Amino acid sequence: MLEKIVQIVNRSDTDGLKSFLRKKGTKRFIHRQLLLRLFAVAVIISVFVTMIIFLLEYRHLGNLVNDRAAEVVSNFNAQILQIGTPLGEHRDAVDQELKMLLIAGKSGPWAGQLVYSSIYDLNGNKLGSAIDSRHLQLNTLKKLAAAIESQSHDQPLGSESFERIKRTPYIHLRYPLYDQAGKINAFIQGIFEVSGQARKLVTDRIVRSIIGAIAIVVMTTIILYPVISRLIHQLTVLTGNLVESNIETLRVIGSAIAKRDSDTDSHNYRVTIYSVELAERINLRPSIIQGLIKGAFLHDVGKIGISDTILLKPGKLTPEEYEEVKLHVQHGIDILKQSGWLRDAINVVGYHHEKYNGEGYPEGLKGPEIPVNARIFAIADVFDALTTQRPYKEQLSFERSMAILKEGRGSHFDPALFDKFTEIALPLYEQFAHGSEEQLIRKMESIILKYFSKEYRYEIEAQAI
Repeated sequence: MLEKIVQIVNRSDTDGLKSFLRKKGTKRFIHRQLLLRLFAVAVIISVFVTMIIFLLEYRHLGNLVNDRAAEVVSNFNAQILQIGTPLGEHRDAVDQELKMLLIAGKSGPWAGQLVYSSIYDLNGNKLGSAIDSRHLQLNTLKKLAAAIESQSHDQPLGSESFERIKRTPYIHLRYPLYDQAGKINAFIQGIFEVSGQARKLVTDRIVRSIIGAIAIVVMTTIILYPVISRLIHQLTVLTGNLVESNIETLRVIGSAIAKRDSDTDSHNYRVTIYSVELAERINLRPSIIQGLIKGAFLHDVGKIGISDTILLKPGKLTPEEYEEVKLHVQHGIDILKQSGWLRDAINVVGYHHEKYNGEGYPEGLKGPEIPVNARIFAIADVFDALTTQRPYKEQLSFERSMAILKEGRGSHFDPALFDKFTEIALPLYEQFAHGSEEQLIRKMESIILKYFSKEYRYEIEAQAI
């Protein structure tokens, strides 16, 4: 029976799993996926690096502004000390000094200049203010000044907030002013306009850093591609060997089953086809259908552990002999659990004799306790047994077979699954119940390629990164 599976994947006139894994198209697929993923990783890294560069450079810009502002405030503090204290008694002088501060800033270092400033005492009372009345965005600047004046004065010192007006950055600054004894006696806050020269410097640094970072990422990607490509090629070879090993496992087990019951080849093809069609009807996940296919092929693998005297007995079995036959389920589980690749077939092999009402064996499971693959296979198995000829019985008509199956609805079979099966039973019967072995092989070929060739393609694709 299962030797035919090997014939399917080894046939020179078909696209079996082995040939699939060795196709040039598959290699192109793998390399295309590898390139796409390397490109995606390169883009992600470049974006991340770009963000880091922006943050670092804007922090650098903030440091430039703070250094410039600290220098201006230090000079201003020296001037304001000459006015006398308390400053609240010399408001006109304070306003005049603030105006001079704005004028002096225009000829200062390249980082930028103050365009608004104000002084307030330790209680938050404003002692004076000045604004650049010739500023091109004067109205917007006044609104920004009003906004910062309305904020609480209990703020951290240094650079506090960042605004843009017509693409020009403005920074809100706040610094303490000291008296002759070195104690804080007031605070000065202002709006600092970053100069075009400073902006250009930072922009150039950002551009150069980003180009350099992207170049490094691209070069690294170019260097890594052939290395990863070779590893993927080796993985493809190993995966092909794994597929061949799995198929070889099926071949050996199938050979053992065929030696015990050589009349089951077509039966196993049909029940597998019926089971897969029903599973697709209920939209079962492909990964679960894979286990269903293996289990349908191997559902009676445990019979190799049953004595020939009982298994090939022409007459009715005694109760003791029937109990012995029932052990084939456990034998099948013991065989399959030794293989990781076949372990998902246990849901069918170990439970296809359970009944929906709990009266089956070996565990007497009931309803949804029975794995869905076993509930699907139970319907397919009995349907094929009724509609085909066996050494001990004649085939029944489709109508008579469905009537017998219906009697088991809710007792032997899952009623929901049975109702779905009735929707596809007649087309399946007409196409496969009495079809040729070649027809069954072609159908099985398409099923195997559909549910197993994609599995390995996806595995290779997933590991391409």
